[in-house]
Amino acid sequence: MTLNNTKLTVAAAHVVVVGGLAVLSGVTSSAALVAFAALAVLPAGALLVLWNDPPQTLSETIQSQRALR
Repeated sequence: MTLNNTKLTVAAAHVVVVGGLAVLSGVTSSAALVAFAALAVLPAGALLVLWNDPPQTLSETIQSQRALR
């Protein structure tokens, strides 16, 4: 599984879990719904933006340069 797929899976699972908690807790007020929405979307969005690919290793750099020749 590539890093992009992993990031999307983890972010989607987080949103679904927090959304499920909101439904199961039975919140009906708009303030609580906004709080749950923020709790679901903001960390997932930060995860997608801040979780970067690891830097290329020396071995990977050598292999990519050898493939170009």
